[in-house]
Amino acid sequence: MVKSTEIKKEIRKRSLGIREQIGQEERKRAEEKITEQILSSRPYRDVCFLYCYVSYGSEPDTRRLIDESLRQGKRVAVPRVTGKHKMDFCFIRSLADLSPGYRGISEPGPWCRKAPVPSEKTLVIVPGLAFDRGGGRIGYGGGFYDAYLERQSRCIKAAAAFSAQITDEVPSESSDVKMDMIITEKELIVCSQYCREIR
Repeated sequence: MVKSTEIKKEIRKRSLGIREQIGQEERKRAEEKITEQILSSRPYRDVCFLYCYVSYGSEPDTRRLIDESLRQGKRVAVPRVTGKHKMDFCFIRSLADLSPGYRGISEPGPWCRKAPVPSEKTLVIVPGLAFDRGGGRIGYGGGFYDAYLERQSRCIKAAAAFSAQITDEVPSESSDVKMDMIITEKELIVCSQYCREIR
């Protein structure tokens, strides 16, 4: 456990450095392609609900995806931190419903209604620092998404990431939730049999 924790810390540090070194023009092009990959994917087209993180810092931008999904009439929910390792997704009607919350990350205002448990008609877009092709994910260490998604087996769990964040293998523990798919500017990586069946 200690060894795994130390390895994760090192991967986090290295992956964050790689992500932050992506140049502005390259980043913009990559973010546009990631968004297009998501919008054109069958899992996205087939769902009614999009539960999506609001990008912060050097994360791939999600605001265009959120905006376009609202325009298309999908129900969009974004996370609000409610306690240690705890968060809820809440529905928003526009990006104007967002304001700075936990650690300065944009969150839905208190007037936004809590969204229900995600179903098979829900695509959840998950942030992270490093991913492998088997769906392994290393987040920021807070455990928010692992705790939220632990029992949500039927929703589609997808990571948005730059291709530079894909690594050979990330250490995994029983509490770590694996991704069904990973979307980068270069490819859509299908990680689970469930996602292959609905693709």
